[in-house]
Amino acid sequence: MECPNDEPFFDLNANSTRAFIKTLEAFASFYQPIHGVICVFLCAFGLLTNAVHIAVLSRPSMRASAVNCLLTAVAVCDVGTMASYLVYIIHFVIRKRGETCSPTFTHGWMQFLLWHVVLSITLHTTSLWLAVAMAFLRRMTLRVARLNSRWQRPEFAWKVTLAIYVLVFIACAPNTLVHEISPFDHEEWHPPPKCIHDGIFPANYSEIIYTFKISKLASNNNCRFFKLNIWMLGVVFKLIPCILLFFLSIGLMLRLREAESKRRKLTNCSSNGLSTKKTKTTDRTTAMLIVILAVFLITELPQGIICIMTAIYTHDMHNFIYAHLGDMLDLMSLLNSSVNFVLYCVMSSRYRKTFWTVVLPASTYKWFISRANTTSNFAMSHVSRIPSTNKKRAGALGHDYSPLPQNNNTTPLADTDALPCPDPLLNE
Repeated sequence: MECPNDEPFFDLNANSTRAFIKTLEAFASFYQPIHGVICVFLCAFGLLTNAVHIAVLSRPSMRASAVNCLLTAVAVCDVGTMASYLVYIIHFVIRKRGETCSPTFTHGWMQFLLWHVVLSITLHTTSLWLAVAMAFLRRMTLRVARLNSRWQRPEFAWKVTLAIYVLVFIACAPNTLVHEISPFDHEEWHPPPKCIHDGIFPANYSEIIYTFKISKLASNNNCRFFKLNIWMLGVVFKLIPCILLFFLSIGLMLRLREAESKRRKLTNCSSNGLSTKKTKTTDRTTAMLIVILAVFLITELPQGIICIMTAIYTHDMHNFIYAHLGDMLDLMSLLNSSVNFVLYCVMSSRYRKTFWTVVLPASTYKWFISRANTTSNFAMSHVSRIPSTNKKRAGALGHDYSPLPQNNNTTPLADTDALPCPDPLLNE
């Protein structure tokens, strides 16, 4: 990667700089051999869990939530990202290590690699902006003290999703003009001796090897178009959504603290089990969303900073940072794409219940529920025989023996139905 008149970022004459670059080289040599195996596992796990994620969030009881609609759209992007990356990692990393009887860097496979890069950038940027939309809709849902407002409607969420898809795909179109495929100079592919011995190829057989290079359009005028595209990647695709996520996450956390303060003041309603349960469900939804947004920030903000620095110090950042940390940046993106399912399973009891209805046969699920109800009824009958003084003592030890409310009506994760007493999250 050479651009004339580039500003140097590293002072290669300094001992500290040389030590830092050697550390990066040592880390790359340690991690690169295991990168392919880790990514194959992550992609396989992510494809499976995101497919289940889409199936769960598409259930009628779940898709009535605007946040769940946006999470479904994020899962669709993650499936596309990991499917493309899985093909890339198997062909260009795993397969490359063995002796195969077909060339790796053919013109067709380089066409795939070009579109893989463009598609990955597009889908990952779409996921990031969808996360911003989720945080914004959740913030507006908590701000508006009106039930069934437009911020909670799935129809509005799908319109937002479609708008983000279209705008991001248009903004990512210039990425197709940055690179071009060309033959690799002074290098050819020769089949391994085993393939010649088996008669698959004749002796002295060779094929042209292809590679990427910066297009003439991108390299003209001191790589002006290339640098503009990197600025777009760093600022519009990474930095701006990360800043928005940061402030929206802070707003959601402040809202949680405000809700907790109001709940303590509403002593008259605190004894109502339905209100307490409903408010905690609403809080849990917001807390879960904050964790998801934090994961986006941790994985995307460093990439945005590196992109901006690459636009300024193109040669040094490309040759010393991306060359040694590119695999780690890919790993962070894959982790981000596969974590939502785990977070939902850990933090949402409603999601877990819907998940079991999806993955278990109907007869098995009914049997499981009946056994759970039988166990619960046995426990309640046993507790009913405990003297009241012992119940108080057990409660002091952290065991809740109060009867559960007999209410089978359930609501979506981000829904806000009318409550027997005011919900502190919906009252300013």
